[in-house]
Order: sequence, then structure tokens, then C-alpha cells
Amino acid sequence: MKKIFLSLFLVSCTLSIFAQGFGDTITIQTLEFSDITKRRGWYVFPSDTNQYHKILMLYTLKCDPATTQDNFNCGEWDYTTYTNLYQHKNLNTPYYYLQNSTPDSIFYNNNPKFDLVQNYDSYIVYDTVSSESFYTLGQGLSSSNELFNTTGKSGKAQYLITETELTAAGLTAGTIDKLAIELSSIGAVLDNVVIRIKNTSLTQLTSSSYETDSLTQVYSSLLNSLANGVNTFNFTTPFLWDGVSNIVVELSFTNASSDLVNYTVSSDDYSSAIGVYMSEDACLDFEGDDIVDVPSSVFSAVDSAITISFWCYGDPNVMPFNSYIFEGRDINGYRVINCHLPWSNSRVYWDAGNSGTSSYDRVDQAANLQDFSGRWNHWAFTKDVSTGVMNAYLNGSLFMSATGKTRLMEGITSFRIGGTASSGFNGVYDGKINEFRIWDSALDQATIQSWMYQSVDNSHPNFSNLLASYSFDGASGLMASDYSSNGVSAQLMGVPSWEVISGHNLFLNPVPTTFRPKFTLTQGVYSSHLDSNLVIDTVFYDPISIVETQPYIDMNSSGISSTMVDTIFGYESGWGYTYDHLGNVVDSMNFYVDNTLINSYKQVTHQIQNYVTPYGIGLDLGPNGFRWVYDVTDYMPLFNDTLEISAGNQQELIDLKFMMVKGVPPRDVLDFETIWRGDYSHANIANDVSLPAVDILMNPNASHFKVKTRTTGHWFGGFQNCAEFCPKLHNLSVNGIQQFEWLNWKECSDNPVIAQGGTWIYDRAGWCPGTFGETYDHDITPFVSPGTFASIDYGMEVTNGGMEGNYRTTVQLVSYGDYNFQNDVGVIDVMAPNNWEFHNRYNPICDNPKIVIQNNGEQPLTSAEIHYWICGGPHEIFNWSGNLAFGETQEVELPIVNPTFWDHAYYCQKFTTVVTKANGLIDDYQPNNSYTVDFDVPPMYQSDIVIWTSTNNAAYENELYVKDDQGNVVFSRTNFQNATLYRDTVILDPGCYRLEFLDSDEDGISFFANNDGNGSFRIKAVGGPTLELFEGDFGKEIIHYFTVGYALELEDRTNAILDVSPNPSSGLFTIDVDGFAYGVKLELFDAFGKLVISDQINAIDYPFNKTLDLNHLSNGVYLLRAFDGKKEKFKKLIKN
Repeated sequence: MKKIFLSLFLVSCTLSIFAQGFGDTITIQTLEFSDITKRRGWYVFPSDTNQYHKILMLYTLKCDPATTQDNFNCGEWDYTTYTNLYQHKNLNTPYYYLQNSTPDSIFYNNNPKFDLVQNYDSYIVYDTVSSESFYTLGQGLSSSNELFNTTGKSGKAQYLITETELTAAGLTAGTIDKLAIELSSIGAVLDNVVIRIKNTSLTQLTSSSYETDSLTQVYSSLLNSLANGVNTFNFTTPFLWDGVSNIVVELSFTNASSDLVNYTVSSDDYSSAIGVYMSEDACLDFEGDDIVDVPSSVFSAVDSAITISFWCYGDPNVMPFNSYIFEGRDINGYRVINCHLPWSNSRVYWDAGNSGTSSYDRVDQAANLQDFSGRWNHWAFTKDVSTGVMNAYLNGSLFMSATGKTRLMEGITSFRIGGTASSGFNGVYDGKINEFRIWDSALDQATIQSWMYQSVDNSHPNFSNLLASYSFDGASGLMASDYSSNGVSAQLMGVPSWEVISGHNLFLNPVPTTFRPKFTLTQGVYSSHLDSNLVIDTVFYDPISIVETQPYIDMNSSGISSTMVDTIFGYESGWGYTYDHLGNVVDSMNFYVDNTLINSYKQVTHQIQNYVTPYGIGLDLGPNGFRWVYDVTDYMPLFNDTLEISAGNQQELIDLKFMMVKGVPPRDVLDFETIWRGDYSHANIANDVSLPAVDILMNPNASHFKVKTRTTGHWFGGFQNCAEFCPKLHNLSVNGIQQFEWLNWKECSDNPVIAQGGTWIYDRAGWCPGTFGETYDHDITPFVSPGTFASIDYGMEVTNGGMEGNYRTTVQLVSYGDYNFQNDVGVIDVMAPNNWEFHNRYNPICDNPKIVIQNNGEQPLTSAEIHYWICGGPHEIFNWSGNLAFGETQEVELPIVNPTFWDHAYYCQKFTTVVTKANGLIDDYQPNNSYTVDFDVPPMYQSDIVIWTSTNNAAYENELYVKDDQGNVVFSRTNFQNATLYRDTVILDPGCYRLEFLDSDEDGISFFANNDGNGSFRIKAVGGPTLELFEGDFGKEIIHYFTVGYALELEDRTNAILDVSPNPSSGLFTIDVDGFAYGVKLELFDAFGKLVISDQINAIDYPFNKTLDLNHLSNGVYLLRAFDGKKEKFKKLIKN
């Protein structure tokens, strides 16, 4: 057995994952731990004039209290995150938005498209009149134009007739069949005349007291040609008067246009509140990406108080959904004010005030469907920072309230009605909005109630606080006028539709009147039937807005930024249709395209990796985080100039670096493209609904082609717990022939991120919690030809049952030039010794090193000459033989022949390996031949140790072995019993040992998600403390290397003394030695393990001292060794 004795002393040295012997390396730092919530940004990479041998991505996660996902230092759950690179093509070209979409081509017309809608206008025909009586109410001594005021497009009037009047006129309880009025002058033809009547207990009509519900519609006609004199309206539905109540008669109209000439009606002045009337009102109808962009200047005075009020009518066909009826953000894109009316859960959210972050004050409450859709509702949202009160009022009544809300609302730079205030043009409301008002004070409830039905004028008690008021009464145009004293108009985008509120639905600005028309009511007995006239209505399509922007990069903003250049307004092209009265298409006409705009700018998202976060409860990824390294050389064409990159989520802090190693690659990467990227179901993939065959042009300048696939299965349940926990075969076909098939399955119990707070050990479909998704590379070169199209088809096995689940898939094509080397072998990793946490499953070691080599040459690699050593120690040489095709890798174990190989680990922990020959020839590319890593030494125990094993209730799964450095088993236990404590004392000779504790079920001995119970495993000193306590949730195995020092009879080595003073010193040190034999050898090593001084002390008497002069050496840390053949001591010196 080799006698290898490792010191526990560790020399301070720079920590690095690897140090390969490449040329210059450029490190690009992107995301950092200090980016607490930032996960996407712009970064400057070198220009594409450089050539790189390889590019490595260093992906580091850290658990930290600063994380924002939840209350754990690492987030609780295993979430899929993507490292994406966003490619922006044709950045300097105009980019057009059609509403919030950006199609490749936008077609529009100069004139509006329209549909023709056929309807039947019904009217009553009296076949026989058995009896008929006429009752006149009033004398018509005056005239008025309040009824049928056609100077507006719509109007409504209500009039009260008392029971006393009705009875005095001779009416009796029963049906009223007709109503007549007398006109002294007429205006335009009346459209959409509606008459409604109601029995009422009201004794007067005022602006705050009139009938709004449950009126009976007795008459409706699309076209009404009235004449001077008496005009009679024959009711299609007679009204039933109860004989004891007063009645309210309501007449309304809705015209397509207004007219300068008005109707004059014979009336009487009753000198009392006998009627109320309302004139034209309009609103905006929002759907899709319709928004109103309010200038930020409106909010310049807003900081500690605000009121936003409006009327809205949500579309009952789509509500509730995740709507934004308004939102305002600051210059950093943080929300300042917002209202979801409602969210998809029918809750109303009122957000107001932030602290310069993404958090904000909020109050929310569940609402009824009728509170936000199917009818007009008035909402008012207020906040007063001085009191900390946030309120919301529905139809004048308090709907919800909260206190302690003191964040300010200053700094609003973007505000939208009907959508989000983020970049782009995101309309997220479906319904109508009217009378939108903004105040810089918190209005009280009484004021809200008093003015909710009235337009604001200077008599309002808070008129000076009115920042903007949009009545939306323009009925046309692309600007919404502000009728406040500030006059700040708002831009319509999308465009919301101007809509005149139909006469019978008018509700704002009611005006009381003392005039009532001279009415004649008719009661009769008839036999009748309904007839109708065909009316064709022309329905014009709303205009569309096309926003021309200029894309540009803002290094401080995520995504591409843009400057608005112009807004183009036009109309949809395409087909218009004629509909019959049942809604069936009976004819069509084509409105041919007048104009076309092309979007040349494109953003393409490329997935560099798919990482699933670890289960974070109780997890600790170390003070410096846990680092993964991924080779991204295939993405080389993308890594140049200014790039946008995103990675991670909020569960952990993240540090993301790219190491760009200058040099010559095995093959030049000429081109890269993403074929597919997205989420797809098993059934759709297997049945070729998703990821069907697509024809792709092979780069004519390329010689080799590779398809990269990365698929992770998610969700589980149903048949076989697919997709997450069921292995499935995936395949790739080229030109209609399946060329590749693989089992998309990943073992998780050997994950180096152990003891996660969840089911981390379960194998999964292409992924594990706490690691990257599995990437499969497929060389399609034999099946394609440069410059021709090739069909690429991704598929999955078809099963009889199930095919559930979601597969997150990316498929990418890489095109390469020809081979750059004939014979080239590279070292791509040192698995052991290595203190990189990724290799913690089998480190530290005192056994044979293990490296990974790769063939980077065109010729098959059949042999390689490998050199390796520790610092300045003895060199070993191993001649490897095998057979690796281009790109293939192999793990190589390097045997140790020299028994002093590990001695230099006393003072320097750097391992280096160099491949000097490939296939017996000088390697074609030497910069990738060497690899140096830092490592830790394993612990050193005394010759006798006690292995404590406390088994769980599945002890049959466990086996314990202790092996020497030759692989011989020196101790084992395989007959464990359940719930038993074993104390095995093991006496060992000096040397290197490997302890293996195995679990055949690969679930450790303490795992929460089984019925095995809990066990423990540790190493203790005989009669002493615990030397090593192992994590019970370890997955498949524990591998632990350790060394055993001299036996007890040799421990006189510790009686020797080596002392140095002063320490530190500027150059002169006094060396004191005692307890050594006659001849003591002194050796001084620098921090890299290089021997810089060697001396011999031949002392007859001890203690003995000697002066050591280091004035000729550089300042730094040195290691002094005193050795007499048996006894050995070390001392660290610092020269300053």
C-alpha cells in the first residue's frame, strides 16, 4: 500500500473553478448578486471580429434573505427558469404597431369599411276597432323644445301624470293603447324612438329623483316621420295602468346625426317639478388593445392625495377577466396607481403609491358581477396619504377601505385609460367608459354623491383640484378633450370607439322642467296584428391606429425601447358583409387594400438553457453560492456587440458570467437558429399537431450540421404520472426518416445539490430540481446537403393511454465550417481533485485523479499522452488508449505510481494535467491541452475510528464499505437491521481510504416523502467527538475520502518544535527548532509551491536557532518545512 500522509494545513490561495491553458479570456459579467430583482438586461460583448475557441457560461445561485420570492432564503418550489438571449434584427428600421400587435405586414385603407345589416321595424295594425276613447291632458297653451331636441344625436324626457289628472280626464284602470303629441314645428326624421311608461309613487320629478328602472317599453320604431299637428304613437305593447298610481311617461330618440332645426311641442307650464330631460351624451367603447394615453403633465401635482372617478359598463360577455381600467407608472416602470376592475377572480383592486420599488399600497375586495358589467356603474377611488386612508366608492356608497397606506403617488410619467402603462400599447379592458375625472385631492363621499351624475363646473367645491376631466362627448376624432380649466387632451390609441349613448339609456346631467307636452291618451278595444318594414342599416367599422416607432437600445430598460415617430390612422381592409335580420351572411363586398407597411425589425428569443430551481426550504448554497458551468460555444454567432440576456427568477440571487476564450474552435460556428421554442402537450407532439415537419435551408457555406434538443416534461397525474415522472421516447426525423431516438430521462439522486426541501431525488423527464435541463445533440450532417432544404420533424412515442402533460421544448440548428484540426485532444474538466462544489459528491480525494478529455480533431482519437502533477511535485505520465470520434468525451482515471505524488498537497493545493500527444503526434492545438484546478485535502483521522450507523426502517437498502487506495475492501457491513444503531470500530493502517455508504432505493436514510423513517450516519473518534456527520437526505450514495496518519507509536513527531519570529517581517526571520534528529532539512516554498530556499541544519544540541534572510524575495506568503526523515513541521511566513 502507498503510504500517503496529508496535512490538514491549507495554504491561502485564489479560488477558481478551472484554469485552462488557453489564450486570452474575456469575462463578461451580466447579472450579479446585487441585482436583487433584476433578471433581464443589456450587456456589451466584444465585436464579432474576434475568434473564440469556446465560450463558457458560469451560472451561480445563492440563497439569501434578500430574495423576494417568499420568506425562504431560497424559494420554496422547483420553478422552470430560462436563460434566454434576445436577438434584435434590423434594429434601425421603423417598427409599426397595429393596436398592440406587430404583424409582419400591416394593410389598411383610406376609407372606412362597412357592413349592411337588415332589420325589420315592427308596427301594429288594427284590424278592427270595437271601441276607442281619447283623453287629453293639458291645453297646449305654451311650447317647448325639451322633447325631441334633435340638435343633439340623442335625448330623453320623462313626464309625471298624476292619478288625479288621469281620473279627471276620464281614464279608468286598464290598458293605455296610444299616445299623441302636438307639434308646431319639426326637425329631422327621428330614429329609434322609444316610449316607456311606469306606474309610480313619485309625486314630482327632479334631477335626483326620477324613474330609472322597471319601465315598460310600449313603443319602439327605427324610423319616425312626424308632421306638424297631432302625431299618434300606436303602442305595440299596451301599458296596463293600475288606476291608483301616478304614471311616468318617458320618450327618447337616438339619431345618427344632429340637426340645426329642433322640434317644437305644444306644452303647458305647470310651475312645478313635473318633468326631467337629458340631452346627448357619449362614451368610449374599449376592446382589444384600445387605450387612451393621458399626458404625464396631468399628474405633475399629484403626490399625497388623489381621486379618480368614472362611469363604466363592462362587457358581460367577457367579464370578469384580468382587466386594467387605468394604470400609471413612474420613470422606472414601477406602478404608482392602478385599478383592476375586476381581476379574473371578480375582485376589484385599487393600488396607489409606491416607495420607488415594485411594491405598492393596495386595497381589494370581491365584487358582484353587476358591479362591473352589464350596467352603468359609477366608481370613485381615493387616497389621502396624510390619513393613510384608501377608499373605493360604488355608485356613491363605500365599497372598500383600508388604513395605514402612506406611500406617495408622485412621479407618474405614463398613464393609460383602458390598459397598462407599461411599454407598448396594451389595452386590457372590455367595455364602455364615461366621464373620467382626475383630482389631486381625496373627495369625500358626500361630494362624490352630489356630483356623480353632473358635469363638473366651477361651483364644485374641489374645482381647483380638478386636474383633468374627459367627458368622451366628442363622438369622433382621435383626441379626447379635457373640459377642465387645464385643457390637456388625451390621445386615443387602438382606437376606442366613440359611441353615442342611446336615448333611453341616458343618465347624466338630468335637467328638471316645469313644462309637459299636451298628451292625448287612448284606451280602446281592438283586434290587431304586427307588421314590419325592412330597414337596412349601414354599420361602419371603427378606424384603426398604426403607431410608427423607432426601436433603440436603452441599457437601463428591459426589452427593446422605442420612440414614437408618428401615428397613422386608417381603416381595415378586407371583406364587408350583408347580414339578414337573423345575423346570417347573405352577401359580401371586398374593400381592397390601399396601403401596406412592412415590419422588418424582429426579436428572436433563443434559449441558452433551461434551469429548474431547487426546492429551497432549509437549503444553503454556500456563502459564495453554487456554480454551474455550461458550454455555450454553439451559440457563438449570437455573442457579439450589445446583447439582451435574461436568466433566473426571484427564488435565489443569481450571478451570470460568460468566459470567452480566444483561440481557434474545433469547427467555426457559422450559423445558429431556433427552430421551435415553447410548451407543447405529449398528444400534440406525438400526433404531429405540434412541432410538425418544417423545411429549413441548410447554410450553403457550412460543412457540418447539428440539431440541439432540450425538452423537460412537467405536470403529473393520470396515466403514468406524465409528463414529469414518466420516461418517454423522443425522436428526430430528417427528410421524413427517423434518424434519432432517445429516452428523455434524467437521474436526480446523484445531484450535487443535496438535501433540498422537496422530492429532489425523484428522476424526471429531462430535468432535476437544482440543475440544467438535459440537452441532446444530433449530428444530421450525413442526412442533409449544404444549400438545400431539409425537413426537420420532432416527435414522441405514441401510447395507448395518457399522453398528458406539458413538454417545454426548444429545438435549435447549428451550422459549422470544416474541421480545423486533424489530431487534437482537449481537457474539458477535472472531476477530482477539485474543490468546485459541482463535484462535491466525490471530492476531496487522495486517490487517482479523474479528468474528462474530448476529441476535437477530425481523426478518431485512439491514444493520448497525459501528464499530471501537484504544484512542484513529481510528474506522472499516463498513456491513454481508446477510440473517440470527433466531439466525443471520456472520463479518464489517472493512476498514481510515485508514492510521494500527494506530498506537495501539504502546502499547495493545485492540480495540473497536460495532454502532450494525440494519436502519437504533437497535438494540433496546444492551448486546450492543459487544465489546472484548486482542490481541498481530505480529512486525516487516527488509525482507529468508529462508524456510527443508525438505520431507518428500510435498512435492507443500505451497504457500507471502506476501501483502500487499491480498491480493496478493508471493512464492510451489508446486513443492517431496521431501526438499529451500529457502532463499528475500524482500525486502519496509514494511507488513503474511500468510504462508501450506498442506498439501493436512492432515497437516502432520511427522506420526508417515504415511509422509511429517519436514520443517521457519522464517523466518530474512539471515545471522542464526532469527526464527520453526513446529511441523511443524500440520495443514492455517500462517497467520503480520508487519510489515516501515523500510528500512535510514531506520534513523537508532534514533539518537534518549529517557530519563527518576528512574523510577519520585512525580511529577516529567526528560526527556532527543537526535538528533531541531528540533521534537519529546511525548505521554503512560495505560494505556488515553488522551492525557493533549501538549507541543512546539523545541530548537536537543541534548542537551536538560525537567521533566515528573505530580503531578496518578493513580499508575500511562504511556507517553511522542517524535516529530519521522520518528524516534520510546517510554518507559514509572511514577508511584508
